Amino acid sequence: MHIENGFHETGGRVLPAYGDLLREQAARVPDRIFIAIDGEEISFGAMHARALDVAKGLAATGVGQGDRVAVLMPNCTDFIVVYFAVQLLGGCVVPINARFKSHELAHVLRHADAKVLFTTDRIDDHVNFLDLIWQTVPELAGVRAGDALALGAAPALRRIVLFGHTKRPPAVGIDDFVGEGRTHASSSGALDVRVSVDDVALMLYTSGTTAAPKGCELTHRGLYHSWLKGYADGVALAEGETIWAPLPLFHVGGIGPMTAALARGATMLSSIHFEPGAALRQIRTHRPQHLYPGFFTMMLPVLREPDYVPADLASARSAIMVAPYETQLMIKEMLPERVKVLQIFAMTEASGYVTLTRPDRSEDHRLRTNGTPLPDVEVRIVDPETGAELPAGADGEIQFRGPVAFRSYYRDEAATRKTILDGGWVSTGDHGRVDADGSMHFLGRIKDMLKVGGENVAALEIEAYLSTHPAVKLAQVVARADDRYGEVPVAFIELLPGKSPSGDEIIEFCAGRLARFKIPREVIFVTEWPMSVTKIQKFKLRERLKTTLAA
Repeated sequence: MHIENGFHETGGRVLPAYGDLLREQAARVPDRIFIAIDGEEISFGAMHARALDVAKGLAATGVGQGDRVAVLMPNCTDFIVVYFAVQLLGGCVVPINARFKSHELAHVLRHADAKVLFTTDRIDDHVNFLDLIWQTVPELAGVRAGDALALGAAPALRRIVLFGHTKRPPAVGIDDFVGEGRTHASSSGALDVRVSVDDVALMLYTSGTTAAPKGCELTHRGLYHSWLKGYADGVALAEGETIWAPLPLFHVGGIGPMTAALARGATMLSSIHFEPGAALRQIRTHRPQHLYPGFFTMMLPVLREPDYVPADLASARSAIMVAPYETQLMIKEMLPERVKVLQIFAMTEASGYVTLTRPDRSEDHRLRTNGTPLPDVEVRIVDPETGAELPAGADGEIQFRGPVAFRSYYRDEAATRKTILDGGWVSTGDHGRVDADGSMHFLGRIKDMLKVGGENVAALEIEAYLSTHPAVKLAQVVARADDRYGEVPVAFIELLPGKSPSGDEIIEFCAGRLARFKIPREVIFVTEWPMSVTKIQKFKLRERLKTTLAA
């Protein structure tokens, strides 16, 4: 592999694209553990060797520079092996949300133009991916072993490769696939590619909270800038340290910590399924220095485990998660004093980070704000109606630009033009403000503001307070039409196990603490949420509310 336009990390070190960076670390620290997932550990050297074998199989299949390869797997070492195999060829990885059902999967398979799809039978007891694929693409039932794929539902797809022991032609087992690469005469030559850090490395399908998911193209440079000059520098990630990162690898919050660990010679700790008790035991065993739950909904359940004690996190120095101030304050009190809780503003279109708080800032700043922009990243606030830039302290739409920005939405010029504006500014659709000192405050989605009797109400503010109730696991607030006030807040709430407050008790909890117009008029208890990638689809909650009212 040849590198062009290397990425200059802090301190002047030049980093190549992903594939060669793994090769360098494999040569430098071959025996150091790179990835640890549920007791399965793989070193930098072993990761490179396994990725090289899979890359040769891909090359034998005809996958080359710029080609897309899809991955439908949970978090596992095999997922990351495939990730780097594709990078060794200068290709683009397309992780598919493991929660997708046939409708969403059909869209990605049709839209992404992936030549190869990797999957696994590792979690058949929970999700049978092969059944899902065959349900989504019924044409596969008529294809015999060894036949070339020619699928109307996925025209570009040539192979389906399976990690595991299940036999279902025309899917090919990983051992046979690797064997083909070893015997194919041109496989090694295909690895001699010229890769730029400005090439697209990753295509993540965005949340699709209001429409079909869009393929967001992210470059090596954007991911490096976000996760090295952002995350790794922000927490002072050192060589040999460990990051606990439970977010899924089909999310930028899963790929990002892995990127930071790769560049710094550190270890990433994750799991196939997130379960609070298992996560706590994993943390006790591995003693990570950095916690990256990303969202308070993954940190708080761990801290609420009955046998949790602050000493369990005695090795940790940092914990990064998005949460309202009240929730951050509660979490901070549950952590050891030395752990710095840091806030961020992040999104897929920014390859991860736009802003983050710094450990050396005051606790009040770290818990109340979303921090300041990364180096070489600019943030501005504009009027969402006119696009005019607003002064410091004014509320409006958050926009950013800089090296972290995504390349485009794949095969969607209209959506790209709507999001990447003149001058390279990226429209986020998020509501916020920037203080005079440059600190940003995220106030929620623009479409997530309520107008109650003429008063602007942020759903996020109500959700933040509700989350401090000792029985509440998660709260989401949406608007319900009202003849008198125009609209009023309604709370959907998931309770913690064993808790059973009434809706009236939840409402009473707000009395005297929130302005009357902010207090939910109704509480609806739920046990599961309509999800996109990592976000709750509020439009479906609104639809449920309308259906209930109509009935």
